[in-house]
Amino acid sequence: MLNAFGEVRNPRRYYLGKRLALERIGDDDRSLTWRAKQAEVAGTPLPATFPLRTQLVAVGYSTAHDLDGATTDELVDTVGLTDSQAQAVVNAAALL
Repeated sequence: MLNAFGEVRNPRRYYLGKRLALERIGDDDRSLTWRAKQAEVAGTPLPATFPLRTQLVAVGYSTAHDLDGATTDELVDTVGLTDSQAQAVVNAAALL
């Protein structure tokens, strides 16, 4: 599957990418459809102790599946993390 993140390996991440791309261009109505689709697909929730969990969940990265294949550049762009924060998230996600 391809979306704003390039090739993705699971539906949750695909839906997240579609939603974020639509939000970026101000199409909030259609982005709600993709948010609902993402919510319908089960995923392993991020642990309460996961680095920067609050910021990630606020944007839509609420499960390990949402972070599967995420890059530091993506997290800097979509979540607003610094490079070092994004690298910490990528490293932690690799351990999930």
